Amino acid sequence: MKKSRIIQVVGLSNSGKTSLILDMLKLFEKQNLSVATIKSARGHTISSSDKDSDKFLTQGAISSTVSFSNITQITTNKKTPLFELLKNIQSLSDPDIILVEGYKDEEYDKILVWSEDFKENITLFNLANLKLIYCQKDKYNNHSEDLKKLEKNLSTVVLFDTDDIYSYFVNNRTED
Repeated sequence: MKKSRIIQVVGLSNSGKTSLILDMLKLFEKQNLSVATIKSARGHTISSSDKDSDKFLTQGAISSTVSFSNITQITTNKKTPLFELLKNIQSLSDPDIILVEGYKDEEYDKILVWSEDFKENITLFNLANLKLIYCQKDKYNNHSEDLKKLEKNLSTVVLFDTDDIYSYFVNNRTED
């Protein structure tokens, strides 16, 4: 089993994290890389359905697994720390890359999705292992000065093209 490359994608709500991950999934797939994802939905809850697997959980099961013909779905009634999720995903699917959305306090290689109100909220983030700041192309020109200052102050790289993100991680492989 190989060791997966873990890349966090962090940013403020509605900054474009999910959109960036969707773009990265397409890009990595073109490169024949297998990718798993984990998303933090802090502050959200999920409601159960009338499906048998949900009934098992509401009736006391701590975990419920459904094996379909093309997919396996595992649900637990336990809040699972990120390191444990990573270990389980590594064990179950052995991906080349695990993209993690959120979990801004963790210290894996990080891409920060820039948004206009980031500077006022910088203290919300653990910027350890910040590798890149991603800014959507249409916003970059209007905020290039702010981004250049952040790039210098945080000793990081600002990118606005997802192809460049792939190149960055291929050319700057760190051993964990």
